[in-house]
Order: sequence, then C-alpha cells, then structure tokens
Amino acid sequence: MTMFTEDAKFEIVGLSNFSGKKQVKNIFEYDVCVNTQLQFINCKSEGNIVRCQILERNNRLDAIGISELKYSSCIFVFKDRLIQSFTAEIPAESVQYNSDIWQKFLPWLSENYPDEYSKMFTSEGRFIYNRENGAGVVPLLRKWREEQKK
Repeated sequence: MTMFTEDAKFEIVGLSNFSGKKQVKNIFEYDVCVNTQLQFINCKSEGNIVRCQILERNNRLDAIGISELKYSSCIFVFKDRLIQSFTAEIPAESVQYNSDIWQKFLPWLSENYPDEYSKMFTSEGRFIYNRENGAGVVPLLRKWREEQKK
C-alpha cells in the first residue's frame, strides 16, 4: 500500500470503482485470499502514465470456469512516484460471462446461505471486496458449481 497515494482511485471499468487507500487495501486483501496472480504485459510508459494489459488468474475465476482473464487495457497514473489511479478494462464478453454466473449464483447463495450472503453483499446487491469475502466466496462458488453438475 506504500505504492499508492492517500486519495488513490481503483477502477475496473463498468464493474467497480473505489477511492482512497483504505478501499484499495480491501481490494488487495480480497485478491490475496483468492490467490490472485497478475502478469503485466505490453507495458509502455509516457511521462507519468503507464499503459499495459493484464493476465489474471485466481481461485474465484477458476471456480467459475475461467482459467485466465485477459484485460483489454490497464492504465496507471503516477503522482510523485506513487500510484494515483489504476483503471483497467475487461472485454465485454468476459464481463457478460461473469455477470451471467453471478445472476445464477446469487439466488442459490441467498437461499442456501443467507448469513454468508448478507456478509458478502450490500443491501443494494453489490459485492463487498474484503479479506473475509475473499476467503468465503471461492468455496461457495465451488459448492454451487458442483450442485449445478448434478
């Protein structure tokens, strides 16, 4: 977290948008719990901006049937050698696939694990990115997938 400014912004275009070091920290704690591995490729820098693509692997993606997610673009903006903003974009078909999975998973989770559902989602239905939910979501997704195969 020492690499980020206090007012850092973190956005996955069309999916999530977070501001401030504390919220960004929650994203990274979630990523640690789902065993996220990132590879930055095709990086180019222009002044205080770095543009690249990302290859992502993690246990949550694996649990929903995606072995690797390739981001269309990623932009880091630096201020005083610290990351001021991170903006990444995922291809529309990957966003749709993920959305389709959540649309099927959420009713099952709500019905079968209402306590976990209430811990993982806001009252507006938005997933809460934090360490606890990172640790909890993968086993539940795997259980749901197994039940879908029956």
